[in-house]
Amino acid sequence: MLKWKGFNKSFLIEHRWVLSLWLFFIMFSMAYVMLTPYGELNILVSKHYKSSIGYFFRYYTHFGEEWLLVPIGLALIFIIKKRDFTIKLIAAFVINSLITIPVKYCLFSYDRPRVALEKFNLIFTEGVDVHQFNSFPSGHSSAAFSMALMVALWYKDRLISFIVILMAIGVGMSRIYLQQHFIEDVMGGAIIGLLAASLSSGFYWQPKIK
Repeated sequence: MLKWKGFNKSFLIEHRWVLSLWLFFIMFSMAYVMLTPYGELNILVSKHYKSSIGYFFRYYTHFGEEWLLVPIGLALIFIIKKRDFTIKLIAAFVINSLITIPVKYCLFSYDRPRVALEKFNLIFTEGVDVHQFNSFPSGHSSAAFSMALMVALWYKDRLISFIVILMAIGVGMSRIYLQQHFIEDVMGGAIIGLLAASLSSGFYWQPKIK
């Protein structure tokens, strides 16, 4: 029988390392947003654009797309071979989508950097289809963070947590470098990702008592 348990103080204590890494990224992003004009990071990236970095992020950004994350998730399910992990990971994907899609397409309609910063003549990476609308939140970031945080919450290992969260941050940075999103969008995606991972971590399977 599928069950769900809520949050308590022990959850925060048990996963304090994972939550601290996530919080550090959020606080850094929030400080940058508060201290700089809107879109400043995108303009700065464009001024110092390197084609080699753009080429790298052109492919790295795929780690925030379902067509790649789903096979990775299936591989993890095969490797770990735990029913509870399978339930939690599937729940993370579903919850993330249920939150991200309505927020992105129904609640907000912010322009992306290509439109909002048009007067700055931003530099775009060749071969990347740059979108114009529905900027907030970053769907790539929310997907990457939900999966990374779910894995980190499952393993409870500092090294694994650091690696997977750093990978998720990399996806967020790729969205900014490719001029697809603002840092606010990435931060929003990271918040949704944590929410999805935290809610899904409460699911577990309890066998029926005969």
